[in-house]
Amino acid sequence: MEKIVDVGATRAGSVPGEVGSKEPAVVLAGVSKSYPGVKALTDVNFDCRPGEVHALVGENGSGKSTLIKIASGVLTHDTGEVTIGGEPLAGGSVKRARKLGLMTAYQDTSLVEELTVAENIALSFNAIGEPRPADLDRLLARYDLPFKPTDLVGALGPGARQLLEVARAMSHQPRVLMLDEPTAALDMQYAAHLEELIRQSRDEGVAIVYVSHRLEEVRRLADRLTVLRDGVIQGTWSGRSWEVDEIVEVMVGAPTDLEFPTRTPSKAQGNRLEVRDLAGHGYGPVSISVRPGEIVGVAGAEGNGQRALLRGLIGEKRTSGEILVDGKPVGRGGPSAALDAGISFQSGDRAVESVYSELSVMENATAQLGPESGPFGLALPARLREAFDKVSKQLGIVAASPYQPISGLSGGNQQKAVLARPALRPPKVLIVDEPTQGVDARARMDIYRVLSSAAEEGMAVLVNSSDSAELAGLCDRVYVMSRGKVVQEIASPMTESAIVRGFVSAADVDQSHVDQVPSDAGFLSRLIARATSNFPIVVLLLLTAIVAGYAGSQSPFFWTWPNLANMLIIALPLAFVALGQQFTMLSRGFDLSIGSTISLTVVLVSMTLPDLSPASLAATIPLLLLVAAAIGGFNAVLIGWLKINAVVATIATMGIVQGIAIILRPAPGGVIAPDLGTAVSLGVAFLPAPFIGLIVLTIALELWLFRSRTGLAVRAAGFNPESSRRIGRQVGVIRAVGLLVCALGAVVGGVLLASQTGIGSNAVGATYSLPAFAAVFLGGAVMTGGRGSFVGALLGAVFLSLLDNVTPLLNIPNATEQVIYGIILLVAVSGYTVAQRVRARK
Repeated sequence: MEKIVDVGATRAGSVPGEVGSKEPAVVLAGVSKSYPGVKALTDVNFDCRPGEVHALVGENGSGKSTLIKIASGVLTHDTGEVTIGGEPLAGGSVKRARKLGLMTAYQDTSLVEELTVAENIALSFNAIGEPRPADLDRLLARYDLPFKPTDLVGALGPGARQLLEVARAMSHQPRVLMLDEPTAALDMQYAAHLEELIRQSRDEGVAIVYVSHRLEEVRRLADRLTVLRDGVIQGTWSGRSWEVDEIVEVMVGAPTDLEFPTRTPSKAQGNRLEVRDLAGHGYGPVSISVRPGEIVGVAGAEGNGQRALLRGLIGEKRTSGEILVDGKPVGRGGPSAALDAGISFQSGDRAVESVYSELSVMENATAQLGPESGPFGLALPARLREAFDKVSKQLGIVAASPYQPISGLSGGNQQKAVLARPALRPPKVLIVDEPTQGVDARARMDIYRVLSSAAEEGMAVLVNSSDSAELAGLCDRVYVMSRGKVVQEIASPMTESAIVRGFVSAADVDQSHVDQVPSDAGFLSRLIARATSNFPIVVLLLLTAIVAGYAGSQSPFFWTWPNLANMLIIALPLAFVALGQQFTMLSRGFDLSIGSTISLTVVLVSMTLPDLSPASLAATIPLLLLVAAAIGGFNAVLIGWLKINAVVATIATMGIVQGIAIILRPAPGGVIAPDLGTAVSLGVAFLPAPFIGLIVLTIALELWLFRSRTGLAVRAAGFNPESSRRIGRQVGVIRAVGLLVCALGAVVGGVLLASQTGIGSNAVGATYSLPAFAAVFLGGAVMTGGRGSFVGALLGAVFLSLLDNVTPLLNIPNATEQVIYGIILLVAVSGYTVAQRVRARK
């Protein structure tokens, strides 16, 4: 193979100087990066020129991802220089890298699954201050993407999400396009389509950095290939002047056997796993079987039911059919029942379904160890360590320590840790989804040996893979699926070409058996989606009408203007606090110190606002704004900068603020301007003027949240902070602003409460913390961020005030009121959860 020293060498077969004569679009010069105890990159020199594909290959953990993240601005290098289009990145951020023209498509994507395709595209353009493409249908058609702008990204299959990730990056018309394992989640059809898109971008002059473990794919696409091992560049090769086994040897630093392990064909006659007419969401009816000692594959174009079938085998979304293990039916108790019956399932989606990222590699590997962990359900560290040491040596898991978080391991070692579970607790049936997705060549062979050993030990092994060569080299038989059904069974002789032909014939079956979809299906889906997204508001309006109607029928005083006006005045403090809490919860934050902030506000108002004279207002207003900024800013520093847990941080702030309030006003006292209460009660009919202003503010916030760029950014930061960071959004700033707004809402609520109390009290706000959370939960908010609405929060506050208003009128004891309050909250939140699941399915 022809190794070149000059990384600017020309593409093999191209006109001399066509690529080499161009200035590099991205250059990393002498770049190094270290972590505690680890040298991730050492003096790396790498570039990519316009109109070429420069492949970057290496084992998992070799430093490829670190290099990409440094070039993308996600990480800051220790030494060296990064330039994009001749401009230095120089400690710049993701946003600067993207504005200079460098776009990155990540293997695990930077998409927000809870948003639509259109919103994800808009989010990417908004992050760097560019308008999104006007005609999204035309954009999707340009890249021949198989979905609509209105589709939720979470409803797309892994392959479709990966295509969207790449197409979104390409739609920016970048100077540099960095692709991190772009075909890892794609089947053959999608992978071929993506390769054509890459060639088009290259021909348009884009510099493409291409990271992949699939070396045959790299051979077809790459103009140059650079090998990275242990953070050090091992060399660069031009064109296709290299052999796969030689490059693998350079990658691992030693000769490597790339052959599939040989196995003795199974001679068992009976079936260990037998599936009869199994059906569920997205597949069926399906009938398959696997004998002891046999490896059976599942193949098909992405989205044809393979993944759904595998999950159906462990009871997920299974509607009918029968599963037998050694002739015994498997119950419908879900994954736990399947595990008890001897079925072990390992998902290919490591990040979401396989690993516990915060736990250690040892805890992940021994997660299904069972009784051997210890007596009486205990997990004894000594037993876990003994089991882990044994399986770690057997599978070749490379970790600095058994107690190292699994998130710090390479993809290949994470996958080995996942496969350690069935190795430690041998099942009768082993089901593996995409066993080698995103792992390097050596780890791939280690995983193949694990699966072959499992079959040799008598397990029935069922494998779903989008890699036809993998299926051909590993499996005894392969079932090809289309439209959720098995359309062909391929037996010995097992060849890659036979599987490819099976894919083609499956596509033919797919086209000839397409069910007619009602013309109004899209309209109904959109109608259901709208209804479920507004479900909390609809429920709150309905509950409010029921309670108000019943109260009015039992008490003639309820519908009088004085009572209604009083109820709305009492609702004002809680409503403003709820709006502030909703704002910060959208970005996945919350504030437990709001009650003490309200109390401190009332105390300060009692000391500085004896009347509404200009002098008193001039002293009070700046002071209260300063208090809001100080409390919100203090929380932001604790949570964002010092990385203290939000619960601990805001409880600490609550104690500090409450202590200050007690020091300033040990006992109730002081005078609050009587005219303040009068001013708050003025209005139109029974509507106080501040409540009218509150309605206007709420509508403005709602429009901002769902119609503006920054509102979309806030929701995205709550749904998926990491994806937001990858496109250049400063999630820390968004959360800090949320905490500041929450503190401001508490201060405004405190002023309105002060107008009702008339004197200062250091404990008057203590009762508002929990109702504020209840109001936003009733309005559809969740602790994980991104959801909820300001209209819902306002309606939640009004509804809680309504309950407080009607219970004395109806002579309901306080204890009964609290029970009703809790039941309504539980029922409402449970209903919202069900509605979200319905929306996701639709």
